[in-house]
Amino acid sequence: MTLVTTWTTLNESDSADLVLCVDFTETGRAEAGFPDLVRNLDYDATFWHVHPPAVAPGSDVDGADYVRSWIEPIKESGRKVHAVMGYCVGAVYAAELVDLLAELQGKAPKLIVFDPEPTSLENVYFQFGKVFGILSSILSEEDVAQTRETMDRLLQVEGITVEGYAAQLYAAFRDVGHNAFERAGFDVEYSEEMWETLGAFLSFLTYADHLDPWEGWRSAAAVTSSNPRNGLNRMREAGRDNVVAEELTFTEGHDVLLTSGDVARAVTKLLER
Repeated sequence: MTLVTTWTTLNESDSADLVLCVDFTETGRAEAGFPDLVRNLDYDATFWHVHPPAVAPGSDVDGADYVRSWIEPIKESGRKVHAVMGYCVGAVYAAELVDLLAELQGKAPKLIVFDPEPTSLENVYFQFGKVFGILSSILSEEDVAQTRETMDRLLQVEGITVEGYAAQLYAAFRDVGHNAFERAGFDVEYSEEMWETLGAFLSFLTYADHLDPWEGWRSAAAVTSSNPRNGLNRMREAGRDNVVAEELTFTEGHDVLLTSGDVARAVTKLLER
């Protein structure tokens, strides 16, 4: 399978430095994203945002190959990556990118992570639930009940993996959603675009489970929100400390962390080091 990754330019500069941003924002989520942060930064570099391969979960893709496909456009650009930034599960991929780029460039880029989290069954359940909630307005009560039952039932299957859970959720929801999309009058092309986006998002959550970010995060600077159930706060609650090299804490919540002027000023200083 050919994996195609593209990068969107958030800010263009004549500087040779490139800063990579890793997150998945195409689902219409409420949380702020890297475009919000980059607008407030005072650092001269080109900023790119990843668009991962459009593959569905359960496609027998290896997580390492998935991330390696992100490198080709970077190599072709001829730019040197100065830093990699990752939000939530995107921080897993950011750590892997730093390792790959260290080999390519001979020097590791800076790693800056925002409420970093490994992926998990709970994470897939929660994130899928948010996307499903956005689409629920076009679903019947029966569709909603069936989807909720599937989400809960699959979560209880003994030995279920993150990839297996995501793949089965995707397949089950396609069955439910196909009829709902027809009732809503969506044309075939638009429906397929929606399924492609949902599949790519679930894959983004899935293939992070193939990677081990813990060693990479030891060199990272982390930006932490006030939410107890996100990032390093959640890890500490679970008894896991000393995950990163440096932590900067803020009173802003997880959803608006990347809109904060204080966060932007702190990240600017990290990039200037």
